[in-house]
Amino acid sequence: MNKKTAIPLLHIELTALWGNDDAESTIKISCSQWKEIQAGGKYEMSAWGWYEGSRFPVAWKFADETVTIDGEDGMQCVLDLSVSELIVEASSTEDPS
Repeated sequence: MNKKTAIPLLHIELTALWGNDDAESTIKISCSQWKEIQAGGKYEMSAWGWYEGSRFPVAWKFADETVTIDGEDGMQCVLDLSVSELIVEASSTEDPS
């Protein structure tokens, strides 16, 4: 009988803080995508931002080793922040296949 073993998949969680560190947003991306971003690649992703317990939609935009995070109605949360200044954590999930 063949038994399948769960394979851990690594992901990278990126967190940006702004507004005296009162507001934040976190996204999860693949390791390969993170390497591309660090090399200056472009990538965009929608996520949630948080401020005083309330959430709001944000858009992360990476280019040229920087990130810009925009909120609703023209709100600019982060502008051209170096990706080296993000909080970076590796996390794993198990792939049941």
